Amino acid sequence: MKYPLRKIMVATDGSEPSIRAAEMAVEMAQHYGAELLAVHVVDEEVLREFCRALGKDEAQARATLSADAEKYLQEIRNLARNKAAITTRVEHGTPHEVLVRVAQKEKVDLIVMGKIGRRGPRRVLMGSVTQRVIDLAEVPVLVVK
Repeated sequence: MKYPLRKIMVATDGSEPSIRAAEMAVEMAQHYGAELLAVHVVDEEVLREFCRALGKDEAQARATLSADAEKYLQEIRNLARNKAAITTRVEHGTPHEVLVRVAQKEKVDLIVMGKIGRRGPRRVLMGSVTQRVIDLAEVPVLVVK
């Protein structure tokens, strides 16, 4: 890279591709001495579907999905242990919009993401979160297969 990397953001949804992306982000943060920011976005649409499917109220569903998010982020904290300074965040909203907003607000130099997350067949109809972040981000996006 032609410019220094001071802050790297990695997005996670707990999927295998996002874990591989986190491994790459940790390696890069260690190599460049950069700070690592790991972010999980609780998708509000998924939250509503979760409520309908399981008959839970929104508070219960939010607590369940937030607990899952903390597990995903803990895995990344474990990867970064003794390798890179890391902060983690759980956000709520539309994933691609939130990720781009956080990247701008936190002044990250690079976003690292997995190629395919948990969206499954619906992803084809809606477009992937990764592709939308690539289209909207003002900083480079590294996509890890």
